[in-house]
Amino acid sequence: MTCILLKGMMALASRRIYCDKTELVLVVVGKNRVSTVNLRYDEIVSIRFQRCKEIRFFWPVSSERIVITTRKSDKPFIYTKYREKKFFNEYKQELAKFAKENNVTFYNEL
Repeated sequence: MTCILLKGMMALASRRIYCDKTELVLVVVGKNRVSTVNLRYDEIVSIRFQRCKEIRFFWPVSSERIVITTRKSDKPFIYTKYREKKFFNEYKQELAKFAKENNVTFYNEL
């Protein structure tokens, strides 16, 4: 794990997407709280890898994102490359394999 210094506090960078054989566990970081969402393969509508723009040091830069659309939530779960840089490539590999094995609709728009 990577240590990050935030306002004098130590925080550990950790994974936010966990893949099981038939289930995903998503860690969702909000403004005031952190929550986990368990999704079975039949609750997932689609998984997309897309190009996007992210703001880095006040400038927009080209990036990538993972968009997971579910039946449980009105809004999709979005994970961007710069926020998840340590694990992003692992997420892409694991989610592509998960989608193939569980017949989840998968789009690679990169």
